Amino acid sequence: MAKNFMESIGNNIKKIRKQLGLTQEELAMHVGVTPQAVSRWENGTGMPDISLVVPLAKTLRVSTDSLFGINEEKYDSQIYINLKRNIEKIEADAESNEEAALTKCQFMLKKVYEDPDNYIYSVYFVEQVANLSRFVHYNHFAEDKWSEFRELAIKYGSNAIRFTDDREWNERAHFALAWIYIHDGNYAYAREHIEQLPTIKSNRLQESILAQITLFENGFEEMSKVLTVNLQNFVRAINKENLYAVQSFAWGNPKKAVEHGKYSLSLMETFCQKKEMKSYCRGFMRDIYKFIIFAEIRLDNIDEAKKYLDELKEQMKSMYEYHQEILASETERAKYNDRAIGYMESYTKEFMAQQLQEIIDFVIGCNMDNNGQKFANAL
Repeated sequence: MAKNFMESIGNNIKKIRKQLGLTQEELAMHVGVTPQAVSRWENGTGMPDISLVVPLAKTLRVSTDSLFGINEEKYDSQIYINLKRNIEKIEADAESNEEAALTKCQFMLKKVYEDPDNYIYSVYFVEQVANLSRFVHYNHFAEDKWSEFRELAIKYGSNAIRFTDDREWNERAHFALAWIYIHDGNYAYAREHIEQLPTIKSNRLQESILAQITLFENGFEEMSKVLTVNLQNFVRAINKENLYAVQSFAWGNPKKAVEHGKYSLSLMETFCQKKEMKSYCRGFMRDIYKFIIFAEIRLDNIDEAKKYLDELKEQMKSMYEYHQEILASETERAKYNDRAIGYMESYTKEFMAQQLQEIIDFVIGCNMDNNGQKFANAL
């Protein structure tokens, strides 16, 4: 037990030291020990003296809890939840999606400058720049600021990939950088990042066997819990693929967008028959409806567009009621991680109204011809 504890602390020290770009000699100099002492800590053959814990944590710019690996996942989740809420407020206050995208980049860059060693801030900044890249590419928005944001995103994204061993955030950095390079026309670099992402084509995923090993180890009840998490991840992946397809079709082939959008919604309806899947369809369902409505307006099917908007309102109302049931029950809350609960808590009536208005503004704003005005008049 003691050896495992020492190895855990040593691994944390090594991980954080590398994230900061410090050598063992530099860390040793900062806390007043020999490089050999730092080596022993990181190898799990020794531990820092208790008097060194606070200076060590300050040098590594982390809390003592993080140094000892206490509640690190919960801490990371809380950082992410807080960021999401700040981002949602920016979206609510912005006059347009383009202005929101630019403000989000500026907000996250400030966060990165305040804490350049926080990989969550770095990767989330890269994701916001990836979002902005769409408006730079398609609308020529903020072209004068693009070069700076692009270079900083590549810098911080590359650092996160290099120094972060958290798989989720490493993959998110690769994914966001791929989009930046795609919209920048650098397809070779985009493919390099895409190739670092996991793929389902081998059909030998962790999820394909995790539930089974859990059955053998802990029985059917625990297997059921793992199965639910696996399905949630599969549902999210399928929904993302369908959303990207509908979004792309909406601009170039609106009839195909409606067709594939209806198919996607029918899949989600099936997924949601298992209630634990509902939260993993929420945002995807909303955005697929948005692009179906957009496509119907382009096709001059104003009544159909209005029908889909009404359907979306009912779906969002149903989702809100479902979230309230979860949040009101400790038993149900326990089935979700902190991040999922944070999403549910932020799904307020005010948030729903804001999201609906954004969709209306988007579909009218992108249909500046007579069709957009017809839809506005029909509301």
